[in-house]
Amino acid sequence: MMRLLLCILILLAANQVLGRSLQEIQRSGELRLCVAGTSASFYEENGEDFARYLGVRAKTEKLASWDQQFHNAGGVTVQNATYEPAALAGGRCDLYPNDLHISAWRKQKMALVPYFVTRNVIVTRPELRDVLREPRDLAGHSAAVQAGTEYEAWLRELNRTTLANLPVVIQTAPTEQSVRRVAERSAEFTVIAAETAFKLVRDDLKNLDLLFAVGDSTEVGWGVSRDAEDLQQALKQYFSASRRVGSRLDLSWRHQYGVSLQEYSLFSASFDSSNRLKEFLSTWGLPAGSALAGVLFAMFFWMHRLRREVTQHRLAAQALRNSQEMMSQEVKRRQAVSDLLLAVQQAAALQEFCQIVLHEIARQLPLGQALFASVGEGRQIMAQAHYAGSGENPSTTLQELPATMSLIERCVITGEPVLVMPEGDTYLHILFGFGRAKPVAILLLPIRHSGHVLAIVELAVLKPFTADQRQLLDEFEPVIAVSLRRFLHEQETA
Repeated sequence: MMRLLLCILILLAANQVLGRSLQEIQRSGELRLCVAGTSASFYEENGEDFARYLGVRAKTEKLASWDQQFHNAGGVTVQNATYEPAALAGGRCDLYPNDLHISAWRKQKMALVPYFVTRNVIVTRPELRDVLREPRDLAGHSAAVQAGTEYEAWLRELNRTTLANLPVVIQTAPTEQSVRRVAERSAEFTVIAAETAFKLVRDDLKNLDLLFAVGDSTEVGWGVSRDAEDLQQALKQYFSASRRVGSRLDLSWRHQYGVSLQEYSLFSASFDSSNRLKEFLSTWGLPAGSALAGVLFAMFFWMHRLRREVTQHRLAAQALRNSQEMMSQEVKRRQAVSDLLLAVQQAAALQEFCQIVLHEIARQLPLGQALFASVGEGRQIMAQAHYAGSGENPSTTLQELPATMSLIERCVITGEPVLVMPEGDTYLHILFGFGRAKPVAILLLPIRHSGHVLAIVELAVLKPFTADQRQLLDEFEPVIAVSLRRFLHEQETA
């Protein structure tokens, strides 16, 4: 009897030191996520998407510290030891979706499934772009980096070797503070991970610029139990399925870093650090009598690799250009919204406010004619302002456009924008500064506040709307709605 109890205890103990498999997770209907670090909410969002992919619910726990992911049963991390972390072994955590850099000591403790490659990059001020072109150019300049990171280790190794005669002056501070020091000109450059650099540079294009990559590339992935092979396979399939434009993981990256996972993958295509020729030679060797054949093989191999890397660099350069263009467009949109906010604050009356809104829109769009109409009780449509057009006042302009009146009423009822692409010469014509013409498109934009349509802005444009222009109008809407609500309230009170 005692032997039987002992065997049962041994079996129970054995089960406690094995992480949960995918089958166990699916039977329980719950995936246990453990997140850590300053980007915990980003990791949680991605982990929840993986749970949806598996068809189970996510249960998330935020660990007290980053190091807790690697604690053994005694609550400490021993880098040189091989064991499974207590949180994984006991079933407290099924997955660490924390974008862990894959290192040798971490692989002794868990299975790490990679999904992107990162590399450190130099971030400096725009005026230093032509000065700092390669690591040697950093000599004698000042750097701010986070203490105890691989960024600092890379710089100190550079000082010890390449820049021994004129080392970099190193000051230490947390990553975001280091970047701020560069922007404020108390340091000349910093070293950070590429994906983080995209976001921080994007938020301050006036003072920051992303230069070249340094050091070796590193794979980054999510951690699971080494015994949960089926869960590892499911992760690989999830990452493969997410490597497409518009996936939840792709969009999550754009929100977090200002660059999508697909765009970043193009940029990191140049991070390939594999040395396949060296691996081939060390594995198979070259007989002395085949030296010439080996040299020829090496030449062809490197020619092929060179062509491939040239293509990858072109893709990376194009991805960077696209990212910079997107950043520039966003900066312009932010400036346009800021200009609108400043302009409407100068308005003293409702009609003046409406006229200012149309004027600000005309600065951003190829506008031929426009009308601003408020919506009163009983869906009564009242013209408040117009831009161009043949009418002497907004009401006259509204009366002269019977074809669009029904569209305005439809827009008020549905609360959704209406886009019309006029066809044929008999459709509506508009009168603008250069004469009479047929608009390329007419957009009726509802101005909504708390679920109610307060007004309709009708825009007739001479060129097709771009996606960026539509996004700008979407960002204009809440600004217009809040100010308009104030004027309407003042009018009702009066």
